[in-house]
Formats: sequence, structure tokens, C-alpha cells
Amino acid sequence: ELDIWQYIYLENIEIVPLYLADKRPVVERDGMLIMVDDDRMELQPGEVIEEKSVRFRTLGCYPLTGAIESEANTLTGIIEEMLVATSSERQGRAIDHD
Repeated sequence: ELDIWQYIYLENIEIVPLYLADKRPVVERDGMLIMVDDDRMELQPGEVIEEKSVRFRTLGCYPLTGAIESEANTLTGIIEEMLVATSSERQGRAIDHD
């Protein structure tokens, strides 16, 4: 994943804003932060919407991709974050659990 972000930086490739950290409405569900961005997201009992600084390491089908808490709101911030990351970019995908 780090090599991809470095390539994007070096080639000055535009990215989707969801890859960059921003304050977003999320709920914690099954250990993941799921963004609440439209009426399709039905809250489960006890869930509370919170504004957190999050970004997405991977994008997938709604609402199967979880966000990660992050302050990386630039490409260099993402690269710095990746240099110390200890988890896979696929960690936030609900469909990857057995």
C-alpha cells in the first residue's frame, strides 16, 4: 500500500476525497467505523452518530467499508501514516470477515 501512495504522490495523481481525513459522521459497528451519509444507514439499538476525523484506506460497496481514525488530510500525511501502520488496508472491510 505504501508504494502505491508514494507513486500517487510522485505522479501528482488526483484522489477521491474519502481517502483523506476529514470530520465525518460515523457509528461504531462490529469494531468498524461506518460513515452515516444517507438514509440507507439504519442505526441499530444503542448506536450513536459521532463526528470523528476519519479516512478510508479502501473504498468498497456501501456500507461494507469501514473508516479509520486519522488526521492524514494530505498525501504526505497518508504516506507518513503508512510508514508506521501495523494493519492491512483491508482491515475495514466487513466482507473480509469469516
